[in-house]
Amino acid sequence: MEPTPLVHLSADFVRAKEYLEAIITSTSDAICTTDTNGRIIYFSPGAERMLGVPAQEAMGQPAHSFYAGGLPEAKAIMNRLRKQGCVANHEMALKTKDGRFIHVSMSASLLKDRAGRVIGTLGISKDITDRIELERRLRELSITDNLTGLYNQRHFEERVAQEASRARRQRYKLSIVVIDLDGFKALNDLKGHLEGDRILKVFSAAVMENVRRGVDSAYRYGGDEFVILLPGLAENKARRVAERIVAATRANPSLEGLDFSYGVATVGAAGSVSDFVQEADTRMFQMKASKKDDSRPVLTTSLRTGAARVAPRGLCAALSSGRPLALIWNRASSGEVLPGIELAAPAA
Repeated sequence: MEPTPLVHLSADFVRAKEYLEAIITSTSDAICTTDTNGRIIYFSPGAERMLGVPAQEAMGQPAHSFYAGGLPEAKAIMNRLRKQGCVANHEMALKTKDGRFIHVSMSASLLKDRAGRVIGTLGISKDITDRIELERRLRELSITDNLTGLYNQRHFEERVAQEASRARRQRYKLSIVVIDLDGFKALNDLKGHLEGDRILKVFSAAVMENVRRGVDSAYRYGGDEFVILLPGLAENKARRVAERIVAATRANPSLEGLDFSYGVATVGAAGSVSDFVQEADTRMFQMKASKKDDSRPVLTTSLRTGAARVAPRGLCAALSSGRPLALIWNRASSGEVLPGIELAAPAA
């Protein structure tokens, strides 16, 4: 007896259903459908694996219970669906059963019956956590100084404009501190780049220990110059932050003899961002210059005393032998290293 057309149709339907189920089961994407109230009525094996939630547990739950943005985000997506009919590649975060957040790219559409009535929604989500983390890491590397771990000059130039604009708009104080390591170049030349790198790392650590995490931001602006942005702090309080950093660094035995100059400025209602930065930089150089002026009488005395001490021995011996003698002066009291001079006996 030949099978009836109805039997053929039933067999085709079963095969199609099994084929569709095989596709849905094998995909790593999360497939979820909801009713018109936003409650889950289908939760695919991929969704179970992605979120760590069994389908039986997810069924009947509001879809937004898995959204990091909660109900407000669900409403925003639904509004877009009503206006556009679909949402493509919407990036969002979902909460897993163990409390983690994963990043997904979700595409959604309205589900309609044959009469065209909306009966729910279909959402397909692809896990993009690895991609987002890679992008974050690459971004972090592009704005971070490799040696110190502080932000770099490039990021400072982006951030200072944003912070100054926000401070003026929201009417709060924004101060900047520019700190320079006095005599670092000479010290770096004398003791070598490895020691110079160590000093920069130790100083950077002292900076980070004395600023507010998540509020302030510190930058290696270049070489031995550092910048700190202090939102919400007036100039006098910003100066105390600078003094605290300098005091902490001076107290570190491994940085003995190193000194610092700094300048502080606060953003005003008028003037450009570059004016704001330049003001702090100028004040830093003024402090550096005042130290040099104060040190001249002491330095002159030190040189005379030192010369009297070495002249009868090494200096005279070198001159009498005709060999050149290079003098590099290191003041133990301040760690200041003066440029070398070369002496030689006059030609016969």
